[in-house]
Amino acid sequence: MLLSLQFLFAFAILTLLIKYLTRKSLHPLSWAELILVLALKTGMGCLYGWLFLTKYGGDDTWIIHQDTLNEWENLIRHPDQFFIYEMDIRQYVQDMGWKDGLVYFRMKLEKALINKPLGIFNFYSQGNYYINVIAFTFFSFWGSYWLYQILARILPNYKQLSFILLFLYPPALFWLSGIRSDAILFLFFSLFVSRLYLLKYENARKGNWWLVGLAVLGMAIIKASFTILLLIPALAFWLSGSRKPAGSSAKPHARIFGWVFSLAALIFFGSALLPAPFNFPQAVVRVQQEFFELDGNTRIELPALSTGIGSYIRNLPAALDNIFLRPYPWEARGILQFGMVAQNIFILCLIGAVLLRRFPGRAALLPYAFFWLLFSFSISFYLSIGYTIPFPGAVIRYRVIPEMLLVWVLMVGLLNGRKSHYDFFYVYKNRVDS
Repeated sequence: MLLSLQFLFAFAILTLLIKYLTRKSLHPLSWAELILVLALKTGMGCLYGWLFLTKYGGDDTWIIHQDTLNEWENLIRHPDQFFIYEMDIRQYVQDMGWKDGLVYFRMKLEKALINKPLGIFNFYSQGNYYINVIAFTFFSFWGSYWLYQILARILPNYKQLSFILLFLYPPALFWLSGIRSDAILFLFFSLFVSRLYLLKYENARKGNWWLVGLAVLGMAIIKASFTILLLIPALAFWLSGSRKPAGSSAKPHARIFGWVFSLAALIFFGSALLPAPFNFPQAVVRVQQEFFELDGNTRIELPALSTGIGSYIRNLPAALDNIFLRPYPWEARGILQFGMVAQNIFILCLIGAVLLRRFPGRAALLPYAFFWLLFSFSISFYLSIGYTIPFPGAVIRYRVIPEMLLVWVLMVGLLNGRKSHYDFFYVYKNRVDS
């Protein structure tokens, strides 16, 4: 009974706090929408923990939970060391050298982003995982919310669709609600692109550049330079475009898009002539080999990459097969892989429908540079996963952020660009007046 009261009280405080913090937003969520989103995210976070504990014998999320308990104990015993405990970068560099020492320090920082806040919250939850999920929901909520604010500004006629896909899309709702770093990565990604949009198009205060820097630092901590490298071509294209959110034609954007990504490909493969860490193809090969060395219950046989462009071209069919089709329905094992099969079928049907209908929503999307940023980032992210990760269990979790963005692009592209009831009203009114 006491745990139930603690759970409900924490949820009520969470709801009131987020409602207060978002009260001045241009597109705030209603009470009903906010409660629905937070209840589903909290519920999915609890389901995530329970499922991996009872069906899969534990997961990283329970290792993270144990780390928060250790942080709680450290806070009780050594409160003066809580924020610097095991964070001595000089010692790591001295013991391991610059390269390994910095990598180890980054790993410690990644853990600290979750462990430290939840370690403090354990005073309230008394170390209960499911109550801690509520605190984690406070952080995971903002990834969807900040991106929703920008998409609602750009395409207000698709506001409801953006709400559904960013907050309620089942795969993202599940994988970004469990206590894992993926939700924090999405938070920093959303902060990054939303602040840049406001700086470029709405003349936001220059203090937002600090938030951009914080977001870049956060993404670098969680995924090293991986996510940032994927963002660079998309960001270069976006910043090179018009300062107007939309133009009269999509052709300038498409032309810039082609030039920027051709240049990005040239730089990527040209860097093979440089030593590490500037040799990007070699870095991708190393990531693939690290995954090949891991053990897993289900493995997809991917061909090994080399640093040449020919290797990437030859392996492209296997990468696309890995990210869009695997596991095949007859290969699926367990509820999560069957869910992945359903996701693959859904996305392939969306792509087929957009092609068959000849992309009817292009008039609503293509003139916006922000669309090209999201689309190019999602495709680049997809391909990087397809080339390097041979485990469906890892693929389904790593791809959830680009998948959500890709589904949004496909859904808007599938519609005909005239969603608003006001558009239909004014068409009718003009006919009557004439």
